[in-house]
Amino acid sequence: MTQLAILGTGLIGASIGLGLKAAEGTEDIEIVGFDTSREREREAERRKAIDRRGSSLRQTVQGAALVVISTPVLATREVMEEIASSLTVGTIVTDTCSTKAQVMSWAEELLPNSVNFVGSHPMAGKTEFGPAAAEATLFQDARWVVVPSRSASSDAVETVSGLATALGAKPMFMDAAEHDAYAAAISHLPMFAASAIFRLVRDSEAWPELSLLAASGFKDTTRLAGTDELMSHDIAVTNRDQVVHWLQRLRGAIYDLEDMITDPDRDEEFLRHLAQLNIDHIAFHDGQIGRVEIDQKGSGIPVPGMTDMLLGGALSERLRQMTEDSADVDEKTRQRRRLFGRR
Repeated sequence: MTQLAILGTGLIGASIGLGLKAAEGTEDIEIVGFDTSREREREAERRKAIDRRGSSLRQTVQGAALVVISTPVLATREVMEEIASSLTVGTIVTDTCSTKAQVMSWAEELLPNSVNFVGSHPMAGKTEFGPAAAEATLFQDARWVVVPSRSASSDAVETVSGLATALGAKPMFMDAAEHDAYAAAISHLPMFAASAIFRLVRDSEAWPELSLLAASGFKDTTRLAGTDELMSHDIAVTNRDQVVHWLQRLRGAIYDLEDMITDPDRDEEFLRHLAQLNIDHIAFHDGQIGRVEIDQKGSGIPVPGMTDMLLGGALSERLRQMTEDSADVDEKTRQRRRLFGRR
């Protein structure tokens, strides 16, 4: 029986356990779980995400062939310090943290050379947390970033990649700095932007009325404001520079948008801007990514730059109406000036 230890039985840890239980060829794996919350442990065991509970961090990892650290980012350092002396020679250790550079540095500093550390980050989740929200299919078709340490063996890297594949995810290899820069853009920025929008509206004196009017648009846009506060905090603390970089770029994008809306002479430009964004988002939603992969060739997904063609007469008609409206306004202005004797 091969032993696998999951340290942290929240949403991600419990979902890994459930996913492995549902996967083929994993019948000989025993999953031992540990969590600082006994309630989460019991719930994970009740849902059969783990086979049994460990009595301590050190006891849980003893004899484990693979250890998965699935805790908040800042707790990872303490976990590594605690388990370092109890890991068996050759043990493979991985994590599921949302930032990687700091975690990789801790692993190099704290874990013994006799074990193999391979950092990882499943790009999947939801705002609900805890084992009660866990799903065996949480990682299906998601990207699973794999960040090998310099000393990790090829077998260890293959094992962590195999874990991702067994859970239905697609392994994607990156270095830690690259991961943190990209994750800040597509994961951390949306989370903090949603928090800012929610707080802005929530702090309005009109919130009692606004909250009654708020429907799916506001709720969908601010959904990530409900992310677990420990995770949000730890992400910002361990990826400060990249998070701030993308927040600053967001500020610039908002200024550009404000300028277009403010200036009536840019109405046509603004309409084309919105139309292009619409096309790009539809294409992204339908599976278009920044580079063509084998399974995308010949997919017929629209490409950027085809706004006029795809919108057909709709955009042209709208632009024509805007031109006519503008000419009509100018003519009425001239008539008023003639009527009141002004030129």
